[in-house]
Amino acid sequence: MDAADKLELLAQDAAFESCETCTSHPARRRPDDLRHWITPVLRPDGRAIPVLKILQTNACEKDCYYCPMRRGRDYRRVAFTPDELARAFDDLYRRHLVEGLFLSSGVIGKHDYAQERMVATAEVLRTKYGFRGYIHLKLMPHTSPASIERALQLADRVSVNLEAPTQVHLERL
Repeated sequence: MDAADKLELLAQDAAFESCETCTSHPARRRPDDLRHWITPVLRPDGRAIPVLKILQTNACEKDCYYCPMRRGRDYRRVAFTPDELARAFDDLYRRHLVEGLFLSSGVIGKHDYAQERMVATAEVLRTKYGFRGYIHLKLMPHTSPASIERALQLADRVSVNLEAPTQVHLERL
């Protein structure tokens, strides 16, 4: 699968990812028009900027019944390596289609493997490509303090989804 196909699928799947600062939901993608998967996001200064809202991977080891990408669902699984995603994002950035990145992921691997891949993508963007724009990283379950700290160093904004299996558990959170 080439980068454009991965962008299409993983950006489409990111529509399920909540983002309080998104000003609207992306429209359905028309053929050969990635701009329709770009989401306006409000920066802390109040300015709306176009960001690529995407998943590192739609593979997930969890089987949460409500999730469209849960492990038990028959679903096409794809993933970007950090270098692939950074290169694809840089191409969109240089074409002036995006000013930032909103990155989340399915939960994969042991402990904070998924978080480390997202952090590695941000590191490639910051170091190899010299990107100084907006990056929003989701913090994944079981992320180590070191990975959280590194995410905080690289990102302009981080967020976490809090989930619980029942109302009682949610109230405890």
